[in-house]
Amino acid sequence: MKKYLYIILSGILAICSCNSGYDEFVRMIPTDGSVPSPKPLVSVSLRRTIAGGAVFEFVYPDDNNVRGTIATYVRNGETITTKVSRYVDSLLIQGFADTEEHDVEFCTFNVNEVKSASEHMSFTPDPASVNLVSCNVTETYGGVKIYLEGNSSKSDLAVVLLRDEDLSDASLPIEQRKWVEVTTLFTASDKVYLTRRNLEPVEALFAVYVRDHWGNTSKMMGFQATPIPEYKLDNKNFADASLPDDNCKAASSNYPVKALWDGSGQSKSPYIFACDEAPRPCWLTIRLGQTAHLSRIHTLPRIDYNIWRDAHPRDFEFWGWVKEENPTGEKISKTDDNPYGFEEGWVHLGTFTQYKPSGYEEDGSVGTITVEDREYFNAGNDFDLDVAKWPHANDAVRYLRVVFVDNFMTYNSGLKTMAVQIGEITPYGLPVE
Repeated sequence: MKKYLYIILSGILAICSCNSGYDEFVRMIPTDGSVPSPKPLVSVSLRRTIAGGAVFEFVYPDDNNVRGTIATYVRNGETITTKVSRYVDSLLIQGFADTEEHDVEFCTFNVNEVKSASEHMSFTPDPASVNLVSCNVTETYGGVKIYLEGNSSKSDLAVVLLRDEDLSDASLPIEQRKWVEVTTLFTASDKVYLTRRNLEPVEALFAVYVRDHWGNTSKMMGFQATPIPEYKLDNKNFADASLPDDNCKAASSNYPVKALWDGSGQSKSPYIFACDEAPRPCWLTIRLGQTAHLSRIHTLPRIDYNIWRDAHPRDFEFWGWVKEENPTGEKISKTDDNPYGFEEGWVHLGTFTQYKPSGYEEDGSVGTITVEDREYFNAGNDFDLDVAKWPHANDAVRYLRVVFVDNFMTYNSGLKTMAVQIGEITPYGLPVE
């Protein structure tokens, strides 16, 4: 029996020697049945204040009993304890919604959770994001659009949209209304448009407030809006127009133009459109098979494939055919209003860039890709055709021409040719009866 105990103890000592060092392990074994109290921190200092919090740094004593640091503070009436290992020399405290002075108690602890003598530090947090952001709600096609700005710290925020269809008492305070939650949208962007679609075109009061990770909320802001009616165009009538001046041709039969409206939402052939080499810019034409006033165009990428890179379109233009007769594909002289030489009858509906929630770099490069960027990219774009920006945006059209101005490889490159890969193009609007 003694032999087996000796083998087991030897194994334990060998493992501990490999992980932390034999000498340290021996020092951790008390001779009197107790573990000495750890020494306090040598120093604690405030590194910087941040939105709703602060960052502290500290110096540990030369004491093998110290296992880490504990910070204790009161936030929103609740006592919070934050613990870090001795291998970490800084600590982040956050979640405050005020700009008052707060006290933090720091102490070290040992393997038995015995604490050292404490040291107190105070800090005044910078204004929290929920108190800095502003939101504006405006009506849009099929719903409402929320424009949020002021989240300069790029904190994780939840944007809560509410609705009340009872307009009988306009003087009723916003806090007393019977709000119904419509949706909660999430963002960590400084400036961002968040859209909620599929709302009935009924005039209503909308309210929005922002909530952070710790339950702090902004003031509720109210707006009156009426979602603009729109319908998804019937894609059964769509066809590849294949006009003579179309210069964005399918790379093969596996990547046809008709894949743009098959509704598959897939990211592999034959469910995407792709062209290998085309002039920059290049375009294709879709026969809608109906006349409609377009309100927005939804695009879906090749999902989760080399996102924000390569042949994914970055800059788009949309043009519509307004004449009763069909387009012939004839080329005419280029002008400032018609830089591509499209025949008379084509009108410019809008120019757009793939939106990136975290923003592009100053030189236009993609930069860091956040989780929100990835989710937004894979969900696709909604390009609103705004008549205030483009006078012909809502003209009645029978053909839609999609111009791929740049992809992520060609942007700012000077290249004369480009490739394109894209999953879906879905027009919305009001059909002409």
